Amino acid sequence: MKHLKKTFFAAALLLAACNPADEHQVVINVDATQKGPEVSPMLYGIFYEDINHAADGGLYAELIRNRSFEDDNAIPGAEKRADKGGSAQEKTRPGNWFAVGGAALRLVRQNLLNDVQHNALGVTTAKAGDGVRNEGFWGMNVVEGTAYRLSFWAKSDRGFKGALSASLLTAGGKDLGHSQIDVELGRTWQKYTAVISATGTDPKAEFALTADKAGEFQLDVVSLFPPTFKDRENGMRPDLAQMLADMHPRFMRFPGGCFVEGSLSPDNAFRWKRTIGPIEQREGHANVNWGYRTSDGIGFHEYLQLAEDIGAKPLFVVNVGIWHGGCTPYDQIDGWIQECLDALEYANGDASTTYGKLRAENGHPEPFGLEYIEIGNENYNYHMDNNSDQSDHYPERYRQFYDAIKAKYPNVHCIGNVESWGTDDPSWKNDNPVEIVDEHYYRDPKWFADRFGKYDSYDRSKNKVYVGEYAVTNRFGVIGNLNAALGEAVFMMGMENNSDVVVMNSYAPIFVNENDARWRPDMIRFNSSQVMGTPSYYVQQLFPNNVGTQVLKTEWTYSLSMPEELAEKEASPVQVGVATWNTNATFRNAELLVDGSPVSIDDYSAWDKQNGQWTASGDEISQGGNEQPAMSLCPQKISAKNYTFKVQARKNAGAEGFLIVFGYKDGQDYLWYNIGGWGNKRNNVEQALGGGKFSLAADKPFAVEADRWYDIQIDVDGENVKCFIDGQQDFECKVQKNNGMEGVYASTTIDEAAKMMFVKVVNVGEGYAGGILNLKNCSVNTAEKDAVSLIRLSSASGEDENTLDDPTRICPTMGEAKATSGNRVTFNVPAYSVNILRIRLK
Repeated sequence: MKHLKKTFFAAALLLAACNPADEHQVVINVDATQKGPEVSPMLYGIFYEDINHAADGGLYAELIRNRSFEDDNAIPGAEKRADKGGSAQEKTRPGNWFAVGGAALRLVRQNLLNDVQHNALGVTTAKAGDGVRNEGFWGMNVVEGTAYRLSFWAKSDRGFKGALSASLLTAGGKDLGHSQIDVELGRTWQKYTAVISATGTDPKAEFALTADKAGEFQLDVVSLFPPTFKDRENGMRPDLAQMLADMHPRFMRFPGGCFVEGSLSPDNAFRWKRTIGPIEQREGHANVNWGYRTSDGIGFHEYLQLAEDIGAKPLFVVNVGIWHGGCTPYDQIDGWIQECLDALEYANGDASTTYGKLRAENGHPEPFGLEYIEIGNENYNYHMDNNSDQSDHYPERYRQFYDAIKAKYPNVHCIGNVESWGTDDPSWKNDNPVEIVDEHYYRDPKWFADRFGKYDSYDRSKNKVYVGEYAVTNRFGVIGNLNAALGEAVFMMGMENNSDVVVMNSYAPIFVNENDARWRPDMIRFNSSQVMGTPSYYVQQLFPNNVGTQVLKTEWTYSLSMPEELAEKEASPVQVGVATWNTNATFRNAELLVDGSPVSIDDYSAWDKQNGQWTASGDEISQGGNEQPAMSLCPQKISAKNYTFKVQARKNAGAEGFLIVFGYKDGQDYLWYNIGGWGNKRNNVEQALGGGKFSLAADKPFAVEADRWYDIQIDVDGENVKCFIDGQQDFECKVQKNNGMEGVYASTTIDEAAKMMFVKVVNVGEGYAGGILNLKNCSVNTAEKDAVSLIRLSSASGEDENTLDDPTRICPTMGEAKATSGNRVTFNVPAYSVNILRIRLK
């Protein structure tokens, strides 16, 4: 049983508000006259970056991989990543293209299609049926009855008159639909188009282009599109784009992220002018930061169009002349500034302007309405003098951009960078004018839950905040569990409560192709034919779809029941022991006091040696291997809440120090005092829960000396822990239960014009209870159908996750809620749950 209380805006509740018949309750009081800030109309948005093949092989619907034959060696080391075929063949053909029959393939680098195309594919056929094939991005999703649009450019130095057959095939070669294209090729490039209607279904299909006779021809920009989102010609994969649209984002930040900056060279940065116009006029560039080349098929125009198609305002992040590994001198960035101004003209200028006319020619006569520019990406950190963290003279760069933008586009909102890591409280450290600063947080679930009130005391006279990147990136499970979503949800409620300060926020990153995961977690996971959202995705979807225009102050208490099996696990006995990590060490003089009484544990031969090369000799136990970790446990089980474990430890050789184990229940649930960890550089107390390990305190610098004995002591008093080394206290911390989070959080917004109230209730822990919502100075419109409804995201365990095979294990469902009167609503609050009450008011 747990009896806990929590209030927002420092309010206190009288226990008389509770139903005396049931002491386990969540009780929420909302007074419609007690108003907080207005909700920012731009509060919830999305942040898109081409990472994990989010564009090519992802959101961008193109099915052909390496359509322009430019991918080879675009990324340092790419030549070592084989696809299929022998190494000799890889030297003469482009990646992801394969010969059909007796065809010979070669890369051609002369007499090309245009100046931005650097390679073409030469094909020599020996007989009818020879040609070339492409597997796409880990397979093409071909669906029976669907029409696929093919286009390609071709020529022949020797002349070729005949028929080319464009086919969709299974991996085994079975025909899934084809189209014949009659060609008469000469030395001039010609464009051909066709439509292939699929006669079968295969998520791992391939494309083939074969000739009806022997001959020679060259190909470039071979493109195959399925139907796209909103039928855009150079458009998006519908299921992935719909996942974005379903979030109803108010803005879309693009194109990154580190993708904006690039690496090694400014040519690897996102240069928007190279990404517009027909696809054959786009050079593409090396996405060095994320390890693959991008076709720039999703270019500046497509980003603006996508934002419009999903109802979001565009937010463009511009490069300030900094890339990973280099920069343009800060007093020579006029070209970068002009690039930004030209982008604004493309997006906002009328058809009489140079770039507004170009936009109209590209199919969008009306301006897009680009109102937000972020000046740089993570470029204001700690080393403004040497660019070691991509921060070279950021304040000076920012001011030049700001002045130029405001001079020509005074209504455009400028967003500045602040520290992106190394602090929980980033700040604007110069006197330049700034409207909004972009804060980034990648932390664990508990960090986010603990920051529910982070912005409560924020100085309202300062700049506004855009939390542009945030996500649980520690203790998220495999690809993103419910615990991560719960921590993020609490943090989002805090931002919502303070949306006069936090005017915008967006989770990061969005997409991952499961075949090339460069970053985890990501909220939308996919392959060629499947897509799923993590629990974090559903929180990001639920919150913007269930928010009012005004915050109401919310008061609540909670008293939770704990499931018996969890109470039993919490009370289960524990063990103590010793361990090493890639280190040889010896331990002696182990002592255990339980409730103040000594327990004999010095028979080291009886210790449970989990792994490693342990030897017990007399009054010592030693570990001589390099296992990570090597652990040996004292066999005595401790059921008491209070105990002390002492031991002497000596490092003999190796990379680190030693680990003193306590609170050990099983291989997924234990603690250890890590002395000389992380390369023998620091100490901390770590706890493992459900297999995920995390630190309980801030690191302390420390290096273990070899061949020296250290006296180690750990005092456990319930959930309180003290650690000592050589008689000096090193740490005092608290053991976390279950997922490290506990408690219930509540917040409320109202839309007075629509007469709707939204009450969010998040329970981050294993307890559960009934819920009561008491309303004052407003009442439920009980005459209306569905006057009260409840949307819930929950599961049996916070460790639960969705997968592509079980994509809706955790997804929003409808719960039960009832208006027992015009001023009272009853509902349940399960463990590990996000609950949103939607209430129609009179």
